[in-house]
Amino acid sequence: MRKWVDLYSKYLALLGLACIVVALGGWLVAGKAQLWVEILGSVGVLLVAATVLLQPAQARAVLTGRQVRYGGNAVVMSIAFVLILGLLNYLGARHHQRWDVTAEKSFSLSEQTLQILKNLKEPVKVKLFFTPQAYGRTEAEDLIKEYAIRSDKLSYEFIDPVTQRRLALDYQVSRDGTIVFERGSRREVTFGYQEQDLTSTLLKVTRDTVKGVYFLTGHQERDPDSQEQEAYGLIKQVLERENYKVGKFNYAITDTVPSDMAVLVVAGPRKPLSPEEISRLKQYVNGGGSLFILAEPGLADPFGGMLAAYGIELPDNIIIDPAKSFFGDIASPLVDSYEFHQITKDLGGLTTFFPTARSVVLSEPGPEGWMRQLLVTTSKDSWAETSYREREVRPDANEAKGPLGLMAVVEPSEVGAGKGRLIVIGDADFVSNEVLGSVVNVGNVDLFMNAVNWLATEEELITIRPKEPSQREVILTPLQARAIIYSNILFVPLLVLAAGIWVWWRRR
Repeated sequence: MRKWVDLYSKYLALLGLACIVVALGGWLVAGKAQLWVEILGSVGVLLVAATVLLQPAQARAVLTGRQVRYGGNAVVMSIAFVLILGLLNYLGARHHQRWDVTAEKSFSLSEQTLQILKNLKEPVKVKLFFTPQAYGRTEAEDLIKEYAIRSDKLSYEFIDPVTQRRLALDYQVSRDGTIVFERGSRREVTFGYQEQDLTSTLLKVTRDTVKGVYFLTGHQERDPDSQEQEAYGLIKQVLERENYKVGKFNYAITDTVPSDMAVLVVAGPRKPLSPEEISRLKQYVNGGGSLFILAEPGLADPFGGMLAAYGIELPDNIIIDPAKSFFGDIASPLVDSYEFHQITKDLGGLTTFFPTARSVVLSEPGPEGWMRQLLVTTSKDSWAETSYREREVRPDANEAKGPLGLMAVVEPSEVGAGKGRLIVIGDADFVSNEVLGSVVNVGNVDLFMNAVNWLATEEELITIRPKEPSQREVILTPLQARAIIYSNILFVPLLVLAAGIWVWWRRR
């Protein structure tokens, strides 16, 4: 019996110490003493205590020996390392913090998403139907985690539609990668896993009503249903993504305004409006409607003097700005600073540009009962070219000099006056399919949508939207590719071999 004790007592001590270390680490990581931690720690203490009781002389010798004295520092440092690691894990589990160092903040939620999450009034459940190997699962999980961190009203769970077939059928899920947002009895579905897709679906499921944005027709305006370069098919998609219903309206056919029309858009008419249509537009605005006018150069006065009633003029010109233009096109003024307003408050640092724009002027004196403000202006080196039809581009003495207005807002001077809102922009091309399809991550869409949201009295949606994810590629020449391959296959192993030979030679 004594022989057995002498032989195995030291192993009992080592096993006991190991149990204590593991239990201590589990306690630090979990933040509390779970049952398995208590059991393991108790076993470890009993094993160490048993070793001391069975071999008191050997335990005393070990504790006072030279090896303990010399190895004490190493043991203390190891224990300290384990404790620090456990503490960092403990703090990290309770205080989430991430830093996005990408150039375009690719892993940060947009201001729009944060605003929507902040304004959640009711719980929203997100069910992500992904098999373990589904394409996009990792990206979707990383993103939805950020949503849940930002709002305690949003929760999520992943569901395997194969192993949980009954639940998938209950939610009418028929394809892998389906994401269902649920608020009460309302459900909205998306198959995309980018921030634009998730935020759009979240917006839809939290809105009880859908407001309408209608485009005036009958004067060769920009068509929201067309994919031609000058049309508005892409901006229609953005409007629908933000839960607006998009339609068309023609005053020549009916003067009955649709009940869900929150904003009427007149986008680049090529023919002047009739006096009857102009009269109905004025009645619409004066009766509380919201009107969004985007006027292209070419027609001297497409609105028959209607805008004068609101203190706005649209001179027949084209703005030329050699100091701040988009990639050297002096007929495309570029803007990167804005007057403060609800529409522009979040646009600081964003660039917008306006191909072939006309100036917007505030006439004096201003109309009674209305407030006006220029939000977007050109540089002081710009001018309003009036001889553009003759293709003469030079600043003449009689032409207006910058800064020139590009965008004006008009609203009632008294709250509750029963009047509507009006926005006039001297360009319609800046959100055309051609511009939005070829230029990404500029502020044109944000400016347009913020204007629509302000007109529709959806001020909480006025912010910066998620940007299109950009594709970054590294293009290597054949020489560079070979250099990378062979440096890893040959250079690194040879370097290690050379270091070994050098150490061997020194020790000789």
